[in-house]
Amino acid sequence: MIFNRKNKLITTKEQELQLDGQSKMCNWLYNQLFQLVEEDYKNGRQEKLLNGRNLRNKVPKIKAQSPFLYKVHSSPLKNTALRLKEAYDRFFDQKLDNQKPKFRSWKKKWFSLFYDEPNKGFKLLDEGKLSITFGKLSVEEHQELKKKDKKIKKQLSTVVTLVEPLALGENEKVKTLRITKDIGGYYAIFTIENSKGIEMVKENSYIVFDPNHKNLAVGIDHKGRSYELKALSSTLKYWDKRIDQIKSKRDKCERFARLVTTPNTQYWKPSKRWNYLNRALERAELTRREQIKQVLYSYAHYFSKKYDHILIGDYVPTPDVAKHGSMKRAMLNQTPIGQFRKILEWVQEKNRKYYTKVDETSTTKACCVCGHHEKKEPDVRVFTCKSCETTMYRDMNSVVNIGKKEGKLLPRLGYVGVKSPTYTVWWDWKRQSIVRGKYRQLASVNESLGEIKRTLRLKKSSS
Repeated sequence: MIFNRKNKLITTKEQELQLDGQSKMCNWLYNQLFQLVEEDYKNGRQEKLLNGRNLRNKVPKIKAQSPFLYKVHSSPLKNTALRLKEAYDRFFDQKLDNQKPKFRSWKKKWFSLFYDEPNKGFKLLDEGKLSITFGKLSVEEHQELKKKDKKIKKQLSTVVTLVEPLALGENEKVKTLRITKDIGGYYAIFTIENSKGIEMVKENSYIVFDPNHKNLAVGIDHKGRSYELKALSSTLKYWDKRIDQIKSKRDKCERFARLVTTPNTQYWKPSKRWNYLNRALERAELTRREQIKQVLYSYAHYFSKKYDHILIGDYVPTPDVAKHGSMKRAMLNQTPIGQFRKILEWVQEKNRKYYTKVDETSTTKACCVCGHHEKKEPDVRVFTCKSCETTMYRDMNSVVNIGKKEGKLLPRLGYVGVKSPTYTVWWDWKRQSIVRGKYRQLASVNESLGEIKRTLRLKKSSS
């Protein structure tokens, strides 16, 4: 089993400057590689930098031309090229709607330092200490500094203190380390592997989920009980409004920035109010991220305690779903469906239980009772099958079809003749816990707005 542990670092002012310097040099290398890729693309991709290890092989040549990069460890430099290649891979993926990579601001964006090999570039010491290795001094720099201090070493490194000592189990081993910077300071994220064989529990219960946009997901368990997981739309809308307000105020302060000229460069220095609002913006974005994680982890633990096997559809929002520009933010950029699946998988693995991601193809079109296929518009939530005349909740129909694909035959009581889920599950901010209540129907009629429109269209066409 592989998992992460995040630990805050206690750093001095000198160590913070060292870490910031390493990040800025990685940002500089990222921009150089990005420029090479863009030029190669304009020249007909003669060097094919995005194929295989070609982009990574450019790093030693750039280091030879820019000797200051030798002061950065080889692992973070190698990761710089890999991150740029992954960004282009996501951009060219037709299933995703990612933006094209661009130049990174070495002042505003902190580049995380990733050491991808065990005990190469970092080492855990006694008493909660962590040794981090940077690059090397040049021969001239080493000789010059040795005149002042004979104990100076050519290899640059620093020793920081962990807020909580990292206690490893008998079969646990640190695989990688990533140094990040947040509002609260600097953090070390350790990737730990447990080599001990995991004995899985016996499967006695299961639940199948269908993720969507109307609600986070709808699920039916092996006994026919159905759940609707309330979406995070209210939380997202609140923070979107607050973040947009802060951004608007901050952007108005850009006109008060002043130009600073140094012997080597020129840059714009923002006003004090811009810095204040920028810190407030970072705190708001961090709070939104942590609140979303809190809700998703609570959902995952709630169902992991109840069921031995969790199955969920592999739905991924595509650009064609968001027909209007105003829909892209909520349906493509901020949807937590993918994050929820990853959290479910991790929680199930940690609890020695089972997790399965199921292909969702044709699960919405097919009737789970008779198998009749019919395309349904997204606004149709409750429908009546034309073949068997069974009225069902759209998402519950999909859940049953997802379960059938993995051989999980859900009880007929769970979906035949049922127009709504049994329970609604949501996160209660006052209680700080997951709450389950009876499903509350928002409309006074069973039919959704989409079903009503569809009925009216059929009446008009028949008349």
